[in-house]
Amino acid sequence: MKIFIFIFLIFTVVYSQEVKCTIEYERIYCKYFIDRSDNENGKRVLFHWHSPSGKDDRKRVFEIPPYYGSVYDYRYLPGRENGKWIVEVKDLDTNESAETSFIVNSENEEFFEE
Repeated sequence: MKIFIFIFLIFTVVYSQEVKCTIEYERIYCKYFIDRSDNENGKRVLFHWHSPSGKDDRKRVFEIPPYYGSVYDYRYLPGRENGKWIVEVKDLDTNESAETSFIVNSENEEFFEE
């Protein structure tokens, strides 16, 4: 039983914060997920889009209302630099962060790969 509780706690900590990106209608949407129970007072988070060369980086701060479980930001795909992008989301209250990466490739029919 103790092993089950330990594994559950590790699973909860590891997956309580996550960033997922998708493409829809020529936009790259990146959504940050948190456990609603960890958000009883609301949160401020910083989205940082790291472009391949650093010339198209962007930072934006968002407020997550109390008991909400996600927030998202998006960028238009046309005009984005080819290469590996990294999206980092940082909780400004705890300094904890989560990140993901994807590849923009305008020469490939898929245009976007995770």
